[in-house]
Amino acid sequence: MTTAASPDTRDAILKAARVLFLTRGYHKTAMRTIARAAGISTGPLYFHFANKAEIFFHICLQANNRLLAAFTAAAGSGEAAGLRLRAMFLAHWDFFTTEPELFAILHLAENPMAGIDLPPELREKLTSLRHQLIAVMETVIREGIAAGELRAFDPPALALLLHSVADGVFQSHKSGALKDAGVGLDALIATAIGVLGHGMVLIPRTGAALTPSSPESAPRGPA
Repeated sequence: MTTAASPDTRDAILKAARVLFLTRGYHKTAMRTIARAAGISTGPLYFHFANKAEIFFHICLQANNRLLAAFTAAAGSGEAAGLRLRAMFLAHWDFFTTEPELFAILHLAENPMAGIDLPPELREKLTSLRHQLIAVMETVIREGIAAGELRAFDPPALALLLHSVADGVFQSHKSGALKDAGVGLDALIATAIGVLGHGMVLIPRTGAALTPSSPESAPRGPA
């Protein structure tokens, strides 16, 4: 039985809100509109969330937690550092293709032109979550440098570069820039991984080349 306090009600609110934020815009979405889209009254809505900013924050939290879990799993695989970083890139790709709404919400939160007026404490929490993602990559980079697998680039700078390249690739696809240029998403990802991998790697610990996984084993994105 679904009640006001039910997790199902909370999930319905978050799913309805993320669609509304992306289609109507954050500022044009009212709390009663979210309640109506979720199939509930405003009472259960306010039971779970005090305001619209809190709902938006929790959608971003869902997205960050999904990515963080995937990055953490890749980081702990025990493979060479370069291969673990590749796995994180591919995990980011998988997130983009399987959770496009969550991907879009994250970038809406990071876009100053969107004017999302989160309270300072929630904005700081989102910034901290984003830093956690970069920190996982940074740890793998430090381990790779210490093991003689990666070139001794500045770990924070390299981690931010890798994350930014991944975001840029997916945003270019989303904007239609790749289609206009006649370049497929798979091809651009393969190029990014190949160029960055060859620039980072010193001595591969295994004989595996730092290239994308085979089509059978790698997640597939839209061309």
